[in-house]
Amino acid sequence: MRPAPAVAAPQWRIDTDRRAAARTALAAGADQLHLDYGGAHRGPPLSDPVAWRAAEAVTRRLPVPVLAVNHLNDIGLAHERGVPNPAAVELLRHALDCALRLGVAVLHVPGFRRSLPHGAGIRAGTVEALRGVCAQLTGTDLLVAYESPLGARESLALARAVDHPALRLVLDTGNLCDAGLRPLAFAEAVAAAGLLLPDVHVKDGSGTTAPSAGDLPALLRTSGARSVLVENDYRHTPARLREDIALCRRAAAPRPPEKAPFKDAP
Repeated sequence: MRPAPAVAAPQWRIDTDRRAAARTALAAGADQLHLDYGGAHRGPPLSDPVAWRAAEAVTRRLPVPVLAVNHLNDIGLAHERGVPNPAAVELLRHALDCALRLGVAVLHVPGFRRSLPHGAGIRAGTVEALRGVCAQLTGTDLLVAYESPLGARESLALARAVDHPALRLVLDTGNLCDAGLRPLAFAEAVAAAGLLLPDVHVKDGSGTTAPSAGDLPALLRTSGARSVLVENDYRHTPARLREDIALCRRAAAPRPPEKAPFKDAP
């Protein structure tokens, strides 16, 4: 029987103080913590020596499998004319260096707000940016995980254009629901292509709540999830972090095999 997926908490949704976020995540029962590289209103970047020491200290308290570069949403990953944003390329270079030094398994690259792949030019530039960061992974086991509100077909087309074995696509329940898409259908299509990151993100959409306890087990099974990230905003509602972790843990718990129905002897 496969072990139940780990449940992770997102530092950027808890506190810009990485040590404080780790304490909160541990108190709520999280198995892992995903860290943010920082920048702008997201706290000091990991290029800052004090921030770096805090990140290293966190990795000694609980596992950190992912480094997210959410500042890309503030500056934009690509330009409309179809080329990567040089500032984003530089940011990714620094983040990749930090990811390798921290020993994380995944560098998370989001595509929202100013990085939203809403047109052909931005998508072409996004492909080039992702191809560039993946090209730097030779000799490493690091994966690059790309997340956007694109549907399965568009996401797969983008990933195939990048054409690198280190790239995976992220399933986020809230973002897919906001885009009018079905998370389970996304999981089926992308997992069948072998490009789904086995780390499902679970959060509310703008008009929906996170998948119910009845829906989530099927999503986790279909996605082959090895971990689940709960990603609601816990900065002002820390009690909900514990509730979301408990919900995902119940949904991910191995279920006993169903008994065959009893049949009367002939």
